[in-house]
Amino acid sequence: MISLMKNLIRFLSRPGFMVLWLGAFGLGAGCATAPKPVPAGKLFHVGLVWLKEPGNAAHRQQIVAAAHAFAREIPEVQFLSVGQTLPSPSPYVDDSFDVCVVMQFADKAAMERYNQHPVHQKAANEAFLPLSKKILFYDFTSE
Repeated sequence: MISLMKNLIRFLSRPGFMVLWLGAFGLGAGCATAPKPVPAGKLFHVGLVWLKEPGNAAHRQQIVAAAHAFAREIPEVQFLSVGQTLPSPSPYVDDSFDVCVVMQFADKAAMERYNQHPVHQKAANEAFLPLSKKILFYDFTSE
């Protein structure tokens, strides 16, 4: 037993392990800082999609893939997050949609360029419009 403890102490005191330990537990604590607010004037574009076939995983994935292409291929898209609804019992939460897309743009002109971009046009005509029974968008600027 004493031999096992000595080996464990020797292992834990090795420089490589100490660096790993400090990185994981010591320095990692600095990541728990308060989030920074988005600068005023940034434009956010929030889209909610109701599929023609609710629950169709393949159709939902087509919408998600099309949205990810926006972030990869359209320079005006500064931020993109896409996902499915989180069911909620709250009467204040609308969880009836299938997919939500949130994007950030520098300003209205950037969003207008995004709207005209061929990647967006293709996604609208080949994925969003054919697979959706309803799409709602909400646009707002940060303050």
